[in-house]
Amino acid sequence: MLAAASLAALLLAGCARSDAKAAYTAACAALESGDAAAAEEGFRGVINAGYFLSHAYRGIGLAQMRQGDFADACISLEKSLLYIEDESDGFIRDVNLYLAFCRERQGQYDKAMEILNTLIMKSPDTESLYLRGRLNLRNGDLKAARKDFDQAISMGADYDLYINIYELYESEDKSGDGAYYLEEALEAAASNEDDLYNQGLVSYYLQNYEEAKDTLIRAVRRDSGDSRSVFLLGKVYLAMDDVADARAVFREHTDDKGTAAYAYNGLALCDIAVEDYENALQNVRAGLEIGDPEAEQGLLFNEIVICEHMRDWSAAKAKAAAYVGRYPSDAAGLREYEFLVSR
Repeated sequence: MLAAASLAALLLAGCARSDAKAAYTAACAALESGDAAAAEEGFRGVINAGYFLSHAYRGIGLAQMRQGDFADACISLEKSLLYIEDESDGFIRDVNLYLAFCRERQGQYDKAMEILNTLIMKSPDTESLYLRGRLNLRNGDLKAARKDFDQAISMGADYDLYINIYELYESEDKSGDGAYYLEEALEAAASNEDDLYNQGLVSYYLQNYEEAKDTLIRAVRRDSGDSRSVFLLGKVYLAMDDVADARAVFREHTDDKGTAAYAYNGLALCDIAVEDYENALQNVRAGLEIGDPEAEQGLLFNEIVICEHMRDWSAAKAKAAAYVGRYPSDAAGLREYEFLVSR
């Protein structure tokens, strides 16, 4: 009789764990789809069941970040670390990076720096060094920022890292100080003659628009499904005040599954240029409906910008909070969020 009762208890425990795992998976799906409130509720259900505590608290923290609640996100992420059992070093590092970001959002720069220092002291990596360099740059310590960025690059830089670092300097109105990294990016692009997109991107940053246009037209002709080249070519036309050609480029690619979401985002940029914000919002929503995860970030950012132009400050602030929670390392998103919070 006792053995039967023990077996029944084990079976019930197994079922409870299985149910908790299913609930955790569903909460992760809600978070991925952008429904942060539903995700948070789902993760709390997992915690109430007593399973996957560290992962579930991390999930709550991410959901709270996407809702702009960085104070509570700090608490949730700290609980995630408190309930660590056999989680991997990668998971622990991931939670700490999010916690450092939330501390920074709270204005707790010393605490954010302490977390990053600990991670880098234990095992330096490109992302941690990049984030610490960003924090140093924001604090005005250009020397320390340069040291972190250079170390990050020495650990295996790709082209995007050079550009991301330059964009950080640009976002802090220090393009001159970041020009070194743009020059490095130029060398990286020149070393690969087939990398037409990156050659065009460097020319775009250098405001050599005719050169950028010619290079990107070649890129699009070579591979009409290259969404990045299509989108950047349209932006080059916009930089040249040629809205008509920009719109023509984007419209030509709205029926192509690989480029459609980017094309709708480009059409939204054209609408913004002529101050047709209602149509811009419709194009952003059309792009988001396609469900292209690679294009989603740009679409969500432009949605914030459009709300600002429409003076819908409440919606802009909510969307900006969700954006920085989802893309914490994006300098432009952080800048928009801080502007809206300070209003």
